[in-house]
Amino acid sequence: MKSLIIIVCLFITWSASAQDYPFIKKFVPGTITMKDESRKTGLIKWFPDPTEKLRFKSNEGSEEKYLITDLQGFVTDSLHFKTLTNLEIYGEDYTLLDRMSKLKYTFAQILYTGKINVYYVLYHGYDALQGFITYPNLIFEKTKNDKPEYAAFPVYIRMREKKYDQAKEKLLPFFSEYPSIQEKLKTFNRTTNVSSFVDFIKQIPEVKNE
Repeated sequence: MKSLIIIVCLFITWSASAQDYPFIKKFVPGTITMKDESRKTGLIKWFPDPTEKLRFKSNEGSEEKYLITDLQGFVTDSLHFKTLTNLEIYGEDYTLLDRMSKLKYTFAQILYTGKINVYYVLYHGYDALQGFITYPNLIFEKTKNDKPEYAAFPVYIRMREKKYDQAKEKLLPFFSEYPSIQEKLKTFNRTTNVSSFVDFIKQIPEVKNE
């Protein structure tokens, strides 16, 4: 699909923990996609953490539990999630150790699909001073040599402006084919609404040769 699937409040209001997805606290209607691409429709409940199994109730009322790696993804209402694997994201080790965190697999919310796909991922880590913290990341995906290539970008994570600038520099090579996107990224700071950057990506391929 070529449409942007963004809920405005996603980029405006945040809590210190997980986003208030409706399926966190209760079962909601939805559809899961199995590894063989078959689908099941019923009720879904899942807490956004890779260690948590997705709970699924069929229309008959029986409950099943699935590992993230058992599924290609799931849909609830207007929220679409896809299984992503082998990610490097910004977590608790970045601000102090300049080190990315490894995420073997997770369900990522699909924000946009096109030449470059954009996803939203929540990573849960532990900070010695603040305790357990949720680290939101945007994940960008493109295909290179018939394989997916990913790049992460921190959103609404407490860090110094210097660290934020380092994250931007790390992301720039990913958009090497799109100089205008690189220039747009350079203008961003911690207070910039990242949805405008995603909107700019929607213009691909128009922006490629600018």
